[in-house]
Amino acid sequence: MKSYQFKFWHYGLLLTLIVGAYASYNLTADDKSLFITGEPTHGHHQIELACTSCHTDGFAGEESIQQSCLNCHAEELELADDSHPRKKFLDPRNAQLLETLDARQCISCHTEHKQQITREMGVSLAGDFCFHCHSEIAEERSSHQGMGFETCASAGCHNYHDNGTLYEDFLIAHVGQPDLLEDAKLPARTAMQSWLQEHPNSKPLKLQQADIHEETATAEIAAAWAQSPHAQAEVNCSSCHADGQMQFTSAEVVEQCASCHSDQRESFTQGKHGMRLSSKLPQEFVQQVGAMTPNQAWIPMQSDASGELSCTSCHSPHDVDLQFAAVEACLSCHSDEHSLAYKESPHFDTWQANSDNGVSCASCHLPRETHGEQVVVNHNQNHNLRPNEKMLPVCLNCHGAEFSLAALADKKLISQNFKHKPADKHETFDLIRDRIARISNSKKNETKSQ
Repeated sequence: MKSYQFKFWHYGLLLTLIVGAYASYNLTADDKSLFITGEPTHGHHQIELACTSCHTDGFAGEESIQQSCLNCHAEELELADDSHPRKKFLDPRNAQLLETLDARQCISCHTEHKQQITREMGVSLAGDFCFHCHSEIAEERSSHQGMGFETCASAGCHNYHDNGTLYEDFLIAHVGQPDLLEDAKLPARTAMQSWLQEHPNSKPLKLQQADIHEETATAEIAAAWAQSPHAQAEVNCSSCHADGQMQFTSAEVVEQCASCHSDQRESFTQGKHGMRLSSKLPQEFVQQVGAMTPNQAWIPMQSDASGELSCTSCHSPHDVDLQFAAVEACLSCHSDEHSLAYKESPHFDTWQANSDNGVSCASCHLPRETHGEQVVVNHNQNHNLRPNEKMLPVCLNCHGAEFSLAALADKKLISQNFKHKPADKHETFDLIRDRIARISNSKKNETKSQ
């Protein structure tokens, strides 16, 4: 009987079967890192293994990917009044523009897993991409002569999506404002006031009304609760500790808080602090990886910062110390240059003088926003971070627009946490003044000719 001899192609076939079996196993396994083709962007690195949140169907085309982008980002584009909406490029009159840049698809400008070509804000095009559609701008506007296309997106000039605070009408309305406004102040919080108005017959709960089991309660916790907004709003211990539950996962904490604070949960899970707990992600992924921890961040963090991030990372559920949440909670994790410089800044001086209306970390990064008659805190700390002109509405609570744009354009000053005034004025307002002068002269000439 002849012994079987392996030939070269037999080894190739065996290797193919082994690799195929390994790949097939990983397709069904929870950890799909084998299929990651490159590093993700800073905006998606927390959820890079939630593959199906973007790749909903392995055989679907660009439209499926586009819809995945919109599932998370459509609301933000709508709020920004997107200056380059998709419908603009679906207009047949703009069809020729698609020959050089297909701006109908998000991935034309934001290609994931291509770290070597990815720049700020996850853009994977060269910095002068505005040239593709605006090559004749210097001829159309003499004010733009000599400006390179790589400077279009400089702070205070233009943004691709969000130009709400950069349009001429807005800038003209704010020209000539003083550096510091006379009535500088932040919007006052209204949450408790609104609740009391809606519940005029409510009465604050007293210490002896705490309904937690005696064997699990402590005098310190109960006393803190009795002085908190929770007791004032008739939220008793059992409202959170149903069935006497004392320990919660981060996901359970966020869902428990959301029973009363749904708007805050929504914005929290849109930002990097809570995005891994978002309801828009595959729930098997959320259950597998849990919430983010500080050591997973791509920016410097305190070495002793640990624990999954949830509402209670910043807000003690019993004493609800908003002063702690607004500054010390941030600095207990963040150790980048900007954060560490905060206590040497004039903003910190205002915080020490008046913590209700002074400028804290949260004043800028978790801003109070007016929605109708309500003032709501936006817990998405990334909402106004990039491009940084989105921070302008916060700055305008206290500062003039010229001062604010100049400060936001000064990267060194930002790293120093605005320790001093901006070194230079912003050229945008020189252009605006020239524009106003030309319009005024044109009107005078029209009057004379009549």
